Amino acid sequence: MCSRSAAFIVLLALSRPLFAEPPAQPPAKDGTVGLALMKTDADEQARFKAAADYSEQFSGRALLVMRDGQVLFERYADGWTAEKPHPLASGTKSFTGVMAMMAVQDGLLTLDELASDTLTEWKSDPRKSKITVRHLLTLSSGLPSGDRELSMGRGGSRMLGEGASVRNQRLGIDENAPRPDNLNEVAIALAPDAEPGAKFQYGGSHFYCFGEVLQRKLKKSELSQKTTLDFLTERVLNPIGIQVARIGRDRAGNPNLPGGMLLTAREWAKFGQFVIDGGSVRQPDGTMKNILKPDLLAQCFEPSAQNASYGLTWWLRSADPEADVGGFRGDGRQARRQAAQNQAINGPDGKPLKVMMAAGLGKQRLYVIPQHNLVIVRFAEATREGARFDDRELLKRALGLEAK
Repeated sequence: MCSRSAAFIVLLALSRPLFAEPPAQPPAKDGTVGLALMKTDADEQARFKAAADYSEQFSGRALLVMRDGQVLFERYADGWTAEKPHPLASGTKSFTGVMAMMAVQDGLLTLDELASDTLTEWKSDPRKSKITVRHLLTLSSGLPSGDRELSMGRGGSRMLGEGASVRNQRLGIDENAPRPDNLNEVAIALAPDAEPGAKFQYGGSHFYCFGEVLQRKLKKSELSQKTTLDFLTERVLNPIGIQVARIGRDRAGNPNLPGGMLLTAREWAKFGQFVIDGGSVRQPDGTMKNILKPDLLAQCFEPSAQNASYGLTWWLRSADPEADVGGFRGDGRQARRQAAQNQAINGPDGKPLKVMMAAGLGKQRLYVIPQHNLVIVRFAEATREGARFDDRELLKRALGLEAK
């Protein structure tokens, strides 16, 4: 249901690859490494193969690389195939940010409006009454994660592997407990444990609350879509051309926005290509059709005030090794591993590589890398060995970046 293993920086410009190789750079004092980009396209397949080899060392099931809507490389392992959909787990979350900005474009809401204007049951609560839509989408609403209360059993986690059950046990989630009939209602009823905007707190509660805000607005609107699921399908997924195998729902029909989607690698890659194309979709005649205004899409990748490594439902690779590392602090092994992975990867221009990422339990990954005009999808089994997977190592191999 969640992944806390990476942090990424905002996209500032949709630049194309730079193939001129710069002088070698020594390691910086902050621990980052200067990297040089291999120049020839003939090397690409070898680079992608090296990335796939690395992924499979750590329980990887699939690696796909796309450029300009065309698949450049695709390999599957562990019985997986191009036609077999895979759970995205928390990789699902990033669809909500794009859906929210589509709702802004349609005039349904604004990011800084009070959620309590729609969730009127929050108006009398001294904390909930101050929660904005932006707080929900940047996971800074002050609500707890709700991991136990919002559990939907094993579901797609059966396909993820035993690591999913291990996580549930760690969080005290009973996979056999009865599922709540209406997860939106459960999330709305959670008691906040912090002031809105005070801290970043990862979890599914924010997404269910946002889903209810949007749904109530839709029911009062003149749009044909009257549910959050209909809006997601008709305003985001269908226009992009994404064929969804499954979206988990509760008995009330509310979609599992934090982690319920199953897609094939090619379908998830379409979402990344949509981002690189600035909210536009490639048409059969080669033209581009804009679906979401670029300036609205770009807001998904602006670092949030509470966590510079997170935007609106997207992870952002940090340019500053001293920046927030995605909510992991302290002296634990996981925090140390996260801090190490947060170190910037420098491109051939000596500047940190800009990557946006959707991420899910078991190291499911959608990397969007505008500087190299690439989208990379990774599927994996959630295992103890897989927990050692390092985003930096895969990206260095896939992009032909070599330490100097």
